[in-house]
Amino acid sequence: MPLAPKEAVARPAGWKDWKWQQRHAVRTAGAIKEYFPGCPPEVLREIDAHASTRRFQVTPYYLSLIRTDGDRLRPLEDDPLWRQVCPSAPERADPYGYDGESENWELDEEMVTPVAQHKYGNRVIIRYSNICHAYCQFCYEALRTLERNSSKPSFERRHWLQTLDYLADHAEVEEVILSGGEPFMHSDEQLAGVLADLREVRPDLVVRIHTRSLTFNPFRITETLAQTLRAHEVQALGLHITHPNEITPAFVEALRRLQSAVPLVFSNVPLLRGVNACPETMRELSMCLYRLGVHAGYLYHFMPRSPKSELFWVPVDEGRRIVRSMKRHVSNPAVPEYVLPHPTGKYTVPLHDADEHPRHEMDPDGVRLLGFVNWRGEHVTYPDPE
Repeated sequence: MPLAPKEAVARPAGWKDWKWQQRHAVRTAGAIKEYFPGCPPEVLREIDAHASTRRFQVTPYYLSLIRTDGDRLRPLEDDPLWRQVCPSAPERADPYGYDGESENWELDEEMVTPVAQHKYGNRVIIRYSNICHAYCQFCYEALRTLERNSSKPSFERRHWLQTLDYLADHAEVEEVILSGGEPFMHSDEQLAGVLADLREVRPDLVVRIHTRSLTFNPFRITETLAQTLRAHEVQALGLHITHPNEITPAFVEALRRLQSAVPLVFSNVPLLRGVNACPETMRELSMCLYRLGVHAGYLYHFMPRSPKSELFWVPVDEGRRIVRSMKRHVSNPAVPEYVLPHPTGKYTVPLHDADEHPRHEMDPDGVRLLGFVNWRGEHVTYPDPE
């Protein structure tokens, strides 16, 4: 199992306390320079510029996994973990890129309460938190989490009561997904209260939680948290992960606690150029998770309305080749479903050219679009520039 080279370095008292990790998270260029004294000045300037309008935060734990030069004075520019959390140069002008206003996934008519989204018939997503342990520079929920002056509503009691009323009145909803941001930024007591409310209003609901705690701050997964999930019968947990270097002994310990409490743990992996967009890395990640008993869930194509599209974008055909290289070559339960997260709903990308869809077309500005039929039978398009 791959381990980052600094895994064995002596740690300060409190290192394994998740609240200590959050209190000591790096949030400024000056703090990065203290941790990496040789960090290039241009990177520090970019962090300062970024932090003036968007959130920047990395836990000491995650920083410790970043590969550095021989003297550990500077992070390696191409380190797959550093690329995810380090602000880079401003985004290029792109009609389908992140503009700080457009939404990837949440349509107004789907927001049945300020914190509840009902896109698919049998399930509702609850935006339980607008903050995270650390912040991915490619965040698919950037309008909610990265922007300091977000227009997205926070989770409040009045919004929650509205949501409970909606769930009570809509028997077609069979599953509730607690997502965010990071749901586990809430305390065990707060989480227990929300889960108890759900069970009181709809004891029949399947409850799922999405988290990136195991990669950013695995010490959050305490025995008390596991007991809370077990007591309220949480049935599934979606694990956000990007690279094999995120799988450490602390990750495995946290995973085992979750598996003792939650029947189904599956992976959610964003496809990112320079991080995991190659067959070898995806194969290694998928098999590492499979060995640990994590079911392969989704491989998400990069959402266009997300920051750093010029840094992380991967053509759809390249994603198809990566998944096709695994299909029938590694254990099938380890192969994720490759999907485009479109505003109208996820679309499973066919792996072979003989399929009727997708087909490319051009928009009036000469930008290549991928046309496909979504789960509703509607023809929709998705930006896929060459």
